[in-house]
Amino acid sequence: MALTVADIITDHQAYAQRRPDLRRQMLPVRAERRVRVGDIVVAEFENEQTLRYQVQEMVYTERLTAPADVAHEIDAYSRLLPGSHALTATLFLELDVLATVRDELRRLAGLQHSVLLEIGGTRVAGQEIPGPDEDPEVPSETVSVHMVRFALGEQVRDLFRDPDVPAELVIDHPAYNDGTPLTGATRRALIADLALRG
Repeated sequence: MALTVADIITDHQAYAQRRPDLRRQMLPVRAERRVRVGDIVVAEFENEQTLRYQVQEMVYTERLTAPADVAHEIDAYSRLLPGSHALTATLFLELDVLATVRDELRRLAGLQHSVLLEIGGTRVAGQEIPGPDEDPEVPSETVSVHMVRFALGEQVRDLFRDPDVPAELVIDHPAYNDGTPLTGATRRALIADLALRG
């Protein structure tokens, strides 16, 4: 990520004054990157702007000031950057009834491994991005937030960059099967992410 510790405001009082304006600026950016799939799952596709905002928010809410701590947050969020042949998304399972959350997570076990991009009839499986302190060899438990990366080969990337080729975000899980087309502002934003990096 083209983001350094010097780019992050660690004067929390100064950031608090700017925070409402920055939040207003980010709302439409995040809205066009937000894709609901069925009743429970929401994906927010990430880019440098969304990740910069998240780093700044973490530094503010955690009251971080030490350069090493800020650098750690930058490193953690940098894993979520899209690339020339990859899109990334944060996946939210919106489970509103506290009493049934554990049962629902058990029912949806493995859902983070059931997320796909379908592009012109080709399916690209999302790969979970492990947390910075997680062992990538150890299968993850299904929780309410996961990060996934969709690695696109040259041909599939070129298909995705053509807005006339249908593309859909799909959940293909035994207990949850749904899909949402990627169109309009969302599709244009994701095409721009790929174009920025070759």
